[in-house]
Amino acid sequence: MRHSQRRRRRQRDQGTVELNLAAMLDMAFQLLTFFILTFRPAPIEGQLALNMPPPVPLTNVESDQKFGDGTGDVLAMETLHLHVVADTQGDVRELKVESNSVVDGRLDETNVHRLDRKLQSLFAVQQIPFDRIQIAVDGRLRYGELMKIIDVCHRQHLPDGTTMQKISFTEVEMGTASSPQ
Repeated sequence: MRHSQRRRRRQRDQGTVELNLAAMLDMAFQLLTFFILTFRPAPIEGQLALNMPPPVPLTNVESDQKFGDGTGDVLAMETLHLHVVADTQGDVRELKVESNSVVDGRLDETNVHRLDRKLQSLFAVQQIPFDRIQIAVDGRLRYGELMKIIDVCHRQHLPDGTTMQKISFTEVEMGTASSPQ
């Protein structure tokens, strides 16, 4: 008889152990809340170095607008617009400077030199002082092709002799970077 009572006790003891998951989850959330609320990042982690553009308009509507304090009147600087259309493989199909087609076809060495000469001729004209280049890029264009164009733009010299530093690009939908075909 004693032997059967021991078996019953063991079965009851093994079956009565229960874990209270609600209490464990409650404790986990309390610990998580504590660490989130008491976290203080080190000063080096909390600082982000951002290189933001100056708060000036990208284009000037009136080309005869004057800047400065009146002593050294300077003509307003203009934005030069490039429009790049890509083919289905992501290569340049057409490149326009303002509304003039400069490259029609792939961006090979000959067309890169053609673009360079066109930009040099535009930057040489003193009546229209460009200070930045805005490139409207077809979303299908490969990154390497865009970098070729940016490299050519970066080689251009401003009227004061410095190289072009203000180059930006925006992605446009297919077909909106050029005139309808």
